[in-house]
Amino acid sequence: MSSATPKVLTLYRYRLPLRLRFKHAAAAREVNEGILVQLTLADGTVGLGEGVPRPYVTGETVETAIEVIRDTYAARLASDDPLGGGPVPGDEPGTWHNAAWCACELAYLDAQARSAGVPLAAYLGRMLNRPVSAKIRARVAGVAGADSAAEIRRRVRMMRWFGLRDFKLKVGLPADRENVAACAAALGAPLAAGKVTLRVDANGVWSLDEALDACAWMKPLGVAAVEQPLAKGAEADLPELRRRAGLAIMLDESLVDYESAARLADAGAADLWNVRVSKNGGLLGVLRLADLARERGIAVMLGAMVGESGILSAAARAFLQLVPDVRFVENSYGSFLLEKDLVRESTRFGYGGRLRRLRGPGLGVTLSDKSVERLAERVAEVPLT
Repeated sequence: MSSATPKVLTLYRYRLPLRLRFKHAAAAREVNEGILVQLTLADGTVGLGEGVPRPYVTGETVETAIEVIRDTYAARLASDDPLGGGPVPGDEPGTWHNAAWCACELAYLDAQARSAGVPLAAYLGRMLNRPVSAKIRARVAGVAGADSAAEIRRRVRMMRWFGLRDFKLKVGLPADRENVAACAAALGAPLAAGKVTLRVDANGVWSLDEALDACAWMKPLGVAAVEQPLAKGAEADLPELRRRAGLAIMLDESLVDYESAARLADAGAADLWNVRVSKNGGLLGVLRLADLARERGIAVMLGAMVGESGILSAAARAFLQLVPDVRFVENSYGSFLLEKDLVRESTRFGYGGRLRRLRGPGLGVTLSDKSVERLAERVAEVPLT
């Protein structure tokens, strides 16, 4: 496919306030901090990209993401093979500059699709020779943070009233038994009848013995799967946990780069993978992981970093048109979670967790100048030609 030449990369850091404090075993946040990239092509087209660095996930920070974009990724975008390299590893073992590359790759793809006058899903379908679904069939799940049992019951009931049918609860804290019981009770008969699902996410805080104990008391409550039960780095214990747990095992923080994902698949470490566009280094990286999972008989969930803007939510739509058979989706919360978005368009899911594809070229979203002025700081402008 022909492409226009990248001319200027403009880099911002942003802070998006959340409507509520979101807490889990690894972190709690009221603001999402991330990076925004604008890539201007020689024909004047501007593409948008976003990355959400999280130290406990990929080892990145906003500062290191800015540095690697300036020092490495900007030059790659100006090269003859802008998409050839993928994310680069960091200096520390297990660290990858995935969120930084996600922002750059997404801005490049968005710019090229806009320049060609086609939606990003269609552009990628042609580029990768894969079918594109006209509709998004998967529905968004409800996620409850590690709050009090009373607050969990309230939030789950509100999400049920909004028609959601899949649910996840954050665990890994002293009140787990009370909280899981409260969540299961709020879901009631539909959970027992299999009309809704309940999963839990420990964010890697349990040992093998703690995980086995938790699975034993959670299974009778109707919990269907446990996400990231063991710490990143303890993957050698996952096959044993999977054999003995009696519940499906999902991986998230352990699933960062393609090579380690392939090793985990070979080891039979999990039943499901939680892939995320920012965490896994952009749309091309997350598509590769989804294809690998399908080859190995592993189900896929599309997740999100808490507090993503509409840019990454729009990228999620493109992914779901290219990979329509995902098992769970946790994405596109938009104004349910954000006080203010970076984009003008609403990317929030609708009743029942339904997602509509975004129309227009590229990602189908445009920046809100007022939001960028209020919530973002320009930190670099790099000429590429």
